[in-house]
Amino acid sequence: MRDLSPRDLARSLGVSESSVKRWVDDGALAAMRTAGGHRRIALAEAVRFARQSGSPVVRPDLLVGAGAPAPVARFDAATQEEMGERLYGLLERDDAAAARALLLALYVSGWPVAGICDGPMRGALARIGALWLHGPVGIVIEHLATGTCVRALAEMRTLFPPPAEGAPVALGAAPSGDPYLLPSMMAAAVLAELGYRDHNLGPEVPMAALEQAAERYRPQIVWLAMSVARDEARLAADVADLAGRLALRGASLVVGGRGAPALAPSPGLVRIDSMAELSAFARGASRGRGA
Repeated sequence: MRDLSPRDLARSLGVSESSVKRWVDDGALAAMRTAGGHRRIALAEAVRFARQSGSPVVRPDLLVGAGAPAPVARFDAATQEEMGERLYGLLERDDAAAARALLLALYVSGWPVAGICDGPMRGALARIGALWLHGPVGIVIEHLATGTCVRALAEMRTLFPPPAEGAPVALGAAPSGDPYLLPSMMAAAVLAELGYRDHNLGPEVPMAALEQAAERYRPQIVWLAMSVARDEARLAADVADLAGRLALRGASLVVGGRGAPALAPSPGLVRIDSMAELSAFARGASRGRGA
């Protein structure tokens, strides 16, 4: 991961270089010194400072590379739709570099990960996923677009602050018969942004294996990302059974996705319909843990 000079960061935030140096000297912004005594700021630290201080990023391209829009509008519903349109266009023509830069620019500009997932990424991929109706080329575009989003999300995570000592734990997966990688990655990223120590087991995970992982890692939250519908009655029973056993260990089972079955209310079982709902639940669970 590259480092920034005070001048680089000042240009990206639209402030003076002396302001950046003052933040470093005041301890608000961590920096290292070169052998020659020059300040250098790690990219992840620069992003942390910009997001936590609410500093507008006027040149995101200086942080995430060429192709990033400059500047990115603040997060809201209208901007989610606008960025979804832009991302769709980039993915549809397989401009992976520009799509990556756009997604990273949203994060460094202060967008919550849940907002990026629910808005631009979810909207664009839903439209991309419908292209298979128009022939085999649609399948090619969908696979390439998904790969681009997977890589961008993984790179975004390198910009997250590490979890604190004693941070709450979360783990999850997509169940057996569900080959989709990205929804579980999204859930993991949303929780990691909130400070959870996450363990994403990925797709095609039997519920028995998920329960064994819960025994090992003692999570507060277990998630199931379900994109493929199957025998609904059997799946609902399996989910309720798993939720009951996890509740005995003090863990909540959070279930979501287009393949999730209808679920009767049950202790320790939470149904969500968006990453924003996952984020809200996880924030509340984290506060309750600290109480």
